[in-house]
Amino acid sequence: MHTATELSPKLTSDRAGGHPDRPHGPGRRRRRPTGALAGWLSVAPALLVILGFTFYPMVQSMLLSTDRWNMLGPKQFVGAENYATILGPGTFRESLLNTLVFTLLTLVGTYVLALATAMAANRELASARIVRTITVLPAVIPMVVAGLIWKWLYEPDHGLINTLIGLAGVDGARWLFDNDLALPAVALVSVWKDFGIYALILLGGLQRIPAELYEAATIDRAGPWRQFRSITLPMLRPAAAAVFLLLVFNSFKVFDQVWVMTEGGPGTSTLTVVTFIYTKLLTDVGVASAASVVLFVILLLITVIRLRLTSREES
Repeated sequence: MHTATELSPKLTSDRAGGHPDRPHGPGRRRRRPTGALAGWLSVAPALLVILGFTFYPMVQSMLLSTDRWNMLGPKQFVGAENYATILGPGTFRESLLNTLVFTLLTLVGTYVLALATAMAANRELASARIVRTITVLPAVIPMVVAGLIWKWLYEPDHGLINTLIGLAGVDGARWLFDNDLALPAVALVSVWKDFGIYALILLGGLQRIPAELYEAATIDRAGPWRQFRSITLPMLRPAAAAVFLLLVFNSFKVFDQVWVMTEGGPGTSTLTVVTFIYTKLLTDVGVASAASVVLFVILLLITVIRLRLTSREES
């Protein structure tokens, strides 16, 4: 007669719940995916959305940039001809120059106004909360609505701006009908609408600066300007870098207010890259796709340069 310790491994395994080489009974929990597999499964839905709505259209745009096609007839492969067309003298160059000027105007104007607002809202005053609320209100308004409002404000004969200027006995300008004033006038709309959002970003950067630095600077008899130049600006670089990238991206992609207010006119004085792409889309998809690829390369280069500079500063 065998004791329990003398039972064969097979019999012991069967009594314990099954053969060691066979899966256990239905009550046994299935092993959950672990490690890399679990990570891929968790990001799979978002990855599919990114591939379907970002990378696939991007690849298609690159492929279409080598064709001549008006969305009606058959496609005709032309190679790099579309790129030669847009990079040569012509409308695209003008739109790119207008976009660069628009970006510079909005970058300087928005950053200066946002920084001043952030510093005012950072003070321990009862009015600081009111300042934060008022500055964010324009960002809530859709850009199309903001463009229509400012188009009425800029109206030469009955607009509010020229009416107020006329009270001082000065003739108002034809803002959106003047080749020299139209682009700055449209840029002002972007500055007015978006500076509150960037002010919040800079405000977050200001609140992360240790108060001890200002106290030590005050003890060393450093004035407000010296504290601003030696403490505030250097410590605000991470937030300023984020604001810089967002401003550049949004400025290069500007379309809504330009189309609503001027449609790229007068002439081509407010024609931006995205407006150029939109106007070419129905007549020559290849040229529009080539312009979008060039825009993507420009933004990619700006991003890489900015990241390299940021990493060098952190080092």
